[in-house]
Amino acid sequence: MEDDAFCHAEFSTLFKIFERELPIDWQWVYLGGQHIQREQGLPIRISEHVYRPFNAHRSHAYAFSGATAMQMVAAHLYDRDAWGEKHHVDHRFGELHAEFDGGLYCPDRWLIGQEAGFSNIKQKHLDANFFPDARSFYDLRIDHPVVAVVGCTHHRRMIISAILHRLGISFGTARPPESIADAPDSYCAPGFDSVCNHLVTGQGWHLANDREFRIARLRLWADRRWKAAKNETPIGATQRKLALLHQDVQAAWPETTFIAVAGDDERIGIEAVHDRQVESAINELASEAEVHRIERVDFDDPEQLVQRLVALVDWEFKPADVATAKQMAISLCRSV
Repeated sequence: MEDDAFCHAEFSTLFKIFERELPIDWQWVYLGGQHIQREQGLPIRISEHVYRPFNAHRSHAYAFSGATAMQMVAAHLYDRDAWGEKHHVDHRFGELHAEFDGGLYCPDRWLIGQEAGFSNIKQKHLDANFFPDARSFYDLRIDHPVVAVVGCTHHRRMIISAILHRLGISFGTARPPESIADAPDSYCAPGFDSVCNHLVTGQGWHLANDREFRIARLRLWADRRWKAAKNETPIGATQRKLALLHQDVQAAWPETTFIAVAGDDERIGIEAVHDRQVESAINELASEAEVHRIERVDFDDPEQLVQRLVALVDWEFKPADVATAKQMAISLCRSV
């Protein structure tokens, strides 16, 4: 433990519970820390009170058992060609976690936090802190509305997302671009591409990890997106692979409005296979929940398209935002 470590008020009780469930093969345990790289992986539940971290950051409270793990970590730390010299040791520890072939664990709730004080790394005073723990990612609940735009045709899906963003539904943190022609791709949060690409993987587009993990990852993204939006309006999400996650989406985001944008691109090879997967998933979704379909002909009347989107989302948008969205839709729909 480092000198700024402090114990949870119920440390003794919580530690005994954790110790009883800790697997006997443990080699490396974190009692305090910060779970990072959550867009790539979350802690995996081993038992009710024991998890395996994906990447635990910070080094104020950890333990080793036996020489094997210590030798592996020491070899990594001394390999300066791999990581250089101007880095923090806890970052280098975390690099090993995803591929560590041994008993790496942490409690469901952090038992040790970092005391308040001056940080010589951040060069400022920091308050006492327990970082979000492993259980919190799975206990998170999303109770605000989400608009999910699905479909295999990228360009038209981006147009619908851009129109919704102009109406006030945040798909990303990007400000409206100077040129309307540059609008579609600039609105969507690039972080959501990373989420979907980690949940649907390989050339065959297979669902990754287990369902509990996928639901937790979608909830975490929605929670962060909603907080970043800083308003009460719905948030939006779109990605080509999103339709394949429709069952997880319904569990993660209970108040979801699904908008399916028709696709008619005649692609070949693996892209055609992916298109068929997306269309099949949308049809399956339509048998489970209400899906609002946007056909190609709908882009022929941009102003009516905007009015339909306003009605589908069922939110009280500002008249000025509706007018601006119509102007943008007229310009964007010329390219369809």
